[in-house]
Amino acid sequence: MPILPVLLILISCFMHAGWNLLARRQRRELAFFRHLVILSVPIGAAAIGVGLFLPHSLPLKAVACVVASSVICGFYYWFLGMAYKSSDFTIVYPVARALPVLMVAGLDILRGRHPSGMGWLGLALVVGGCMLAPQASYAGFSLRRYHAVDILYMGLTALTIVGFTMFDKIAAEAVRRGPASAAIYCGLFHIISCVAYFAIYTAFEKDKSGAREVGWKWPAVGAVLAFFGYLLVLWAYQLAPQTSYLLAFRQFSIVLGVVAAFWWYGERGLAVRVPSTLAIVAGLVLLVVAG
Repeated sequence: MPILPVLLILISCFMHAGWNLLARRQRRELAFFRHLVILSVPIGAAAIGVGLFLPHSLPLKAVACVVASSVICGFYYWFLGMAYKSSDFTIVYPVARALPVLMVAGLDILRGRHPSGMGWLGLALVVGGCMLAPQASYAGFSLRRYHAVDILYMGLTALTIVGFTMFDKIAAEAVRRGPASAAIYCGLFHIISCVAYFAIYTAFEKDKSGAREVGWKWPAVGAVLAFFGYLLVLWAYQLAPQTSYLLAFRQFSIVLGVVAAFWWYGERGLAVRVPSTLAIVAGLVLLVVAG
């Protein structure tokens, strides 16, 4: 595999974990995402402006995909913010990243596309890791944790990831390969996502006092990380035919996020969540590489 797409994916892992960790910083996740998406608009506009002067293409099919993908992403930010608001980062981040893979694998199984032996092992590891992650300790294991509202929001977050990823994949096959097309698509994606999330936030968030506490500095950093992390992933997918291996590398962000959350935020459940995270990552790698 070429080294460039691998490096792009690994850099994007740090960026993805970074903006998620910043959202957790002041425990005002919904307000943080509101400022993040607003600040993504000028970044997106600049990317479009640069991309238009380079060889690119954006057929009608890709335009339809970016509109659908962006609206779904607006709901993604909302559900992710609600999940973070309801639970620990070390639960939400790995589980919300793993559930979409389980959902897609489940759909494939229903359609008669059964995984290999290693794929089944990968599914078992992911399911086991997701089941273990919500628990605070082994001794205090409780079935009631699986009826909590944060589980619902994690599931809805995963559904939105499946949705916008599906449209992004279709669009990636329709546009001209290269950073210019990726930049224009990425710019439109973030601008429309801002409109969608802003509408959701305005309609459903009653406590808007957190916006002042959050400020604009850290959301600005988060907006840059989110935009360029997404752009690097789109570019890497255009460069390498081995998409499954790139997907495996992307799971490194789960380890980064969980380790950093324990270090920076002192979250509980270290003895449970580190093994659950490692099981999820191992399972995802098996699924995308050998499933």
